[in-house]
Amino acid sequence: MKLFKIVLVAIAALISLTKAVAGARDAACFLPDSVNGFGALQCRAHSVMWSYRATANRCVRFIYGGCGGNRNQFSTQRECENICKK
Repeated sequence: MKLFKIVLVAIAALISLTKAVAGARDAACFLPDSVNGFGALQCRAHSVMWSYRATANRCVRFIYGGCGGNRNQFSTQRECENICKK
């Protein structure tokens, strides 16, 4: 009976932890908007990308030059919103 209670509590804790992790947004969502290049150096690619702006709770479009930036860049608005938007 004691073992049953321990297993039951462990299962409840695991379910609670799983829900908390599933509800958490990716850490990339809290990085600054992605930018093109490294300071004065601008790269020459021209890709339309999306970056999440946490202060506004929205995804913004930008032109990515192919270098620099951070993980806060997504290929589509839908991908950005699915991963980051509350």
